[in-house]
Amino acid sequence: MEYIGEKKLNNKLTEFKNHLEHADRMILSAKFGDGKSFFLQKIREDKDKFSDYEFITIYPVNYIVSSNEDIFEYIKRDILIQLTQLGLLSKIDLNKLITSVFSFENFKEVISFLISCIPGGAVYNKLLDKAFDISEKYSAEKATYEKYLGAFNQQKGRLYEDDAYTQIIKECLNLFKSGYLNEKKDIIQKKPVLIIEDLDRLDPAHLFRILNVISAHIDDCSHPDKIGNKFGFNNIVIVMDYDTTQHIFNHFYGENASYSGYMSKFLSEEPFKYSITELALPQLKNKIIDATGIHKDLFNVLKIMSLKLSALSMRDIARIYDLDTSNRIFKPTFKSRNGYELSTQLPIFKLIIYMTELGMSYADIKKDLELQRDKYFVEYLKLIYPLYLIFEDSPKYTFTYGNKYIHIQLEKNEDIVYAIKTEEFTLYNPTSSINVLSKDYASYCLLLAEHIDIAGFNQSSKYSIPGYTG
Repeated sequence: MEYIGEKKLNNKLTEFKNHLEHADRMILSAKFGDGKSFFLQKIREDKDKFSDYEFITIYPVNYIVSSNEDIFEYIKRDILIQLTQLGLLSKIDLNKLITSVFSFENFKEVISFLISCIPGGAVYNKLLDKAFDISEKYSAEKATYEKYLGAFNQQKGRLYEDDAYTQIIKECLNLFKSGYLNEKKDIIQKKPVLIIEDLDRLDPAHLFRILNVISAHIDDCSHPDKIGNKFGFNNIVIVMDYDTTQHIFNHFYGENASYSGYMSKFLSEEPFKYSITELALPQLKNKIIDATGIHKDLFNVLKIMSLKLSALSMRDIARIYDLDTSNRIFKPTFKSRNGYELSTQLPIFKLIIYMTELGMSYADIKKDLELQRDKYFVEYLKLIYPLYLIFEDSPKYTFTYGNKYIHIQLEKNEDIVYAIKTEEFTLYNPTSSINVLSKDYASYCLLLAEHIDIAGFNQSSKYSIPGYTG
């Protein structure tokens, strides 16, 4: 797929980086299907702008059937799996943690969990080596712990939990921030960022339940007097549609509930708002204009088509942008009843293909192809004239509109009409109008289904015109 909206997207990536540098807690806001995941993918791929960052992503939609206590346990496990896959667990000093913070039994649980999740390989083998090493050390030292503190710290899902998972995550993130040597002896030093994705996929009850859990755990509870981020992440980014969530919040909690107050827990600056469709849609429109050859001003007055375009998701924009109209045309020319042979590369043919790809019905197409009075009538005449020429027994080549006299010129190559040109003159006594072309011949567009695949309309006799034999 050709990369659309590249220049504007690059600008948005720069804006997002600036936002990260000033907001330790932020919301990336975009409508559902508006390219949030695509944008995050481009962030991860942009090694120039974001080389100083490491992004860890969790998906709370996976936790909706869990209790509140279990939700945070799943979050910790998801984070730890990703840190282990990045090779961090093999870099930290687990011996120090075992002998000073938590029991070996808790450590064994963590190792067992990770080994069950990570496929065999170098990381897997290093985990086993560490497990054996720590086991021997633990058996020799038999470290003892204060019973109440140990139980309190290891209560799963509680606000002040500080178990093995939490401690290992903190150590890995500290290692990221302080720097370490990788296998190639390069110094790796990055700012870890936690991204909480796909909140738009949750129903309201689960959405606010999970937000409440995240809110309760977002601060570093070991320093309740200081504002920080859980585990020591430099940034926490929540991905959702901020404005739509406000409507859901007010419906869920009532109009008098303070949404801004509720969301202030997750924000240190205003939400970063993003819409890839706003970036890509103008480029798609230009692509259609270039591909069809329709005049830009005339394209902009096709109201139903414009509405269909505005409602597209990013996936549909990409699909239609990559559309090859030549694959939808059965024959290179279209023969009229009066002997003319028209190239199916004329704008009207391609335009109808795009219209049907946008899901426009026969009634929609007919309405858009009817002349908008006093709007670009000459360009309209050039667009609609092939329909008139195809179905009219004795076609005319001169028309009037207001005080204008328009003469049609057919440009041919080997007797095939490939372009419609016009000449304009001013009339002092205007007579007949080209409006006759509008309602009479716009309705004929579906007969082109004999030569163009337009969403199956060619399979229905309801679109035939009585008396026309082709």
